[in-house]
Amino acid sequence: MFRTARKTCLSLLTALPIALAVALPANAQSISQHFSKATGSCYQREYSASHLAKHPTQKVATIQLSHAPQESLGMPGNELTLRLTVRLLGYNTWQTPVLCAPKGNALFCGIECDGGRFDVVVKNASSILITGGTDLFFSDCESKPRILERAPDDKVFMLHRAPLANCHP
Repeated sequence: MFRTARKTCLSLLTALPIALAVALPANAQSISQHFSKATGSCYQREYSASHLAKHPTQKVATIQLSHAPQESLGMPGNELTLRLTVRLLGYNTWQTPVLCAPKGNALFCGIECDGGRFDVVVKNASSILITGGTDLFFSDCESKPRILERAPDDKVFMLHRAPLANCHP
């Protein structure tokens, strides 16, 4: 009996890494499945009153990250121009273009004129995360900036796929 249990245990331990190796690629999502030069994309999140009550220092009420194919025409390599739109509690909506480049299975994004940076990673087949980076400055290069300070509750944002019409008028 001990010998059979040991043999079964060893078989499972041998099979586990193989099963994981087979399962991971099926679950892994490429950032190119979410953003490409050829197709548009729209990801957004409108935070509920209950979410904001649980995160009293969060300033972002609504956030969108979108891409229209025509916005990346003429960009070298795999770089994309995305549009970041936020509405802070008590403020109007702010938006700015961001230039993004692939970095492994993520996008490394930056706002012109040293306006800050962030990464975009895949959460699942229909969601992305905006994570990492710095405070974000929404302004023209010459004007006074409007600043999204990313601490303490505005560091990571989970956005969900939405119809293109939600992001582009």
